[in-house]
Amino acid sequence: MMAKRNFLIIGHRAHTVADWKLDDICGGAGRLDVLVRSITASLWKSHGIRRDTDVWLSLRGKPKPDITIHFSGKNIKYLNPDERSTAALIRNGLIKLSEKKGPLETSPGVTIQRESFEELVKKLPKPALLSEKGDKEVKSNYETFVLGDDRDPTDDEMEILKSFDKLKIGETSLLTSACITLIHHFLDE
Repeated sequence: MMAKRNFLIIGHRAHTVADWKLDDICGGAGRLDVLVRSITASLWKSHGIRRDTDVWLSLRGKPKPDITIHFSGKNIKYLNPDERSTAALIRNGLIKLSEKKGPLETSPGVTIQRESFEELVKKLPKPALLSEKGDKEVKSNYETFVLGDDRDPTDDEMEILKSFDKLKIGETSLLTSACITLIHHFLDE
């Protein structure tokens, strides 16, 4: 069963093997820090987890894209609000996945599998793309919000996303995690 609210974050450089150290998620892991902060913004609220929200990461970096990591708000355990422990959940999942296709539950509420970006996008309900060039507002009729990391979607990704409504939060360019916080704010009202 799909969550009421879903966030898909594209990790353009996020490594698809555990060839990085937990002390280097900004560089050696391919800007995994952006994804980890997005997980925290998506799932954490004061004193608990948003059980109606899921996070989907599409790791598109080297050496073997694509990998999907799904964080289920309903089922998650052992998720803490700090970057290092969330990065450790991702790293451990990559180690366990190795050459398997998956899906493989690597920790309660965390599933990992080899899956193309297009396959992932097709299974998510009522999607919209957050874009600085968007022409629509965030509304409750969307269930999936697609965001880039610190880079915009590529031309190939935009071809897959071309039919999605393009949503805009404001005139200022914001961090992915800040956009997620604002989306929650708009929808929680």
